[in-house]
Order: sequence, then C-alpha cells, then structure tokens
Amino acid sequence: MIGPTGAITRPGGTKLSNIDPDAPQTTEVETTYSPSGPTTVVRRTVVKGNTAAWWIAGAVAVVAIAGVAYMVTSQQPAPNDQQLNAAAEQGRAQGQLEGAQATTAAAQTNAAQTAQLTAQGEADRAAANRAAAEIAASQAAVSAQQSARDAAAKAPQSTDGTAPNPNP
Repeated sequence: MIGPTGAITRPGGTKLSNIDPDAPQTTEVETTYSPSGPTTVVRRTVVKGNTAAWWIAGAVAVVAIAGVAYMVTSQQPAPNDQQLNAAAEQGRAQGQLEGAQATTAAAQTNAAQTAQLTAQGEADRAAANRAAAEIAASQAAVSAQQSARDAAAKAPQSTDGTAPNPNP
C-alpha cells in the first residue's frame, strides 16, 4: 500500500525496505510505567549476518585463482624444429599407409565384383548351353520318331507275321 507520505507500507503500517520485512527488528522500544511517570527504555539489538557463507565464497575464489595460475604456468614449452619435422614425417607416413589401405580395400572390392560377374556370366552361359542341348535333344528325338515312321511306312508288309528279309 502507498501511505499518506507516498512511501510503500505493509498492511501493519511499517515501511518496506530492501531488507527482509520478516527478519527480526533491530530496535526494541520498551516503555515502563512507574509512579513518578512513564519511563522509556530503548534497547538496540544488533543482528549480525552469517559470515560462514563469505568464508566459503572466499575459499572457492582462492581455489579458482590457484587453478588458473596452475593452468597458466604448467604449459609445455613450444616444440622445436626437430619435433615439428618428426611430427610432419609421421603424418606423411600415416597418410601413405591409409592411402595404401584404401587402395587395397578398393582392389579387393573390385576383385570380388569381377569374380562375381565372371561366375554369373559362366552360370548364364552354362544355362544357355543346357537349354540349347535340351532343344537339340528334343529335335533329335522328334527326328528319330519321324525317321522311324518313314521307315515303317516304306517297309514291305509281311503277311505271315515274320519280319521281312533285309537282303532280298
């Protein structure tokens, strides 16, 4: 609520601030009445904050600074020309090895494909030869049957049930 002076106040009439309103108050006013008149005693209570959190935050900061200092100072020295040349040579050798392995793998794949195609061609040729042989055998059988019919038709007829003499 906004009070008559424009300050924001709680329902009890106390002003709000950036401090937790439910925190214990730091000032206590005690009024006592005596026969000589009212006596007011003001007692101040100082509430100290929790310093353990600050100690923990400080310890974390010290550890972080020590970690950064270690990372900065523990770097290995820069490699010299001999180490760079050795690394470059090792990279070249590794590249050549990988290239040779890739070439070998490609050759093996090509050989397997060629062998498969050759086997398929041989199988197709064998099937075609078999089909041609079957056709030729069928034609030979038909021709033999036709020749047998022709020979039977040209042969003289026997009336006594015996076969005719092949040499007349």
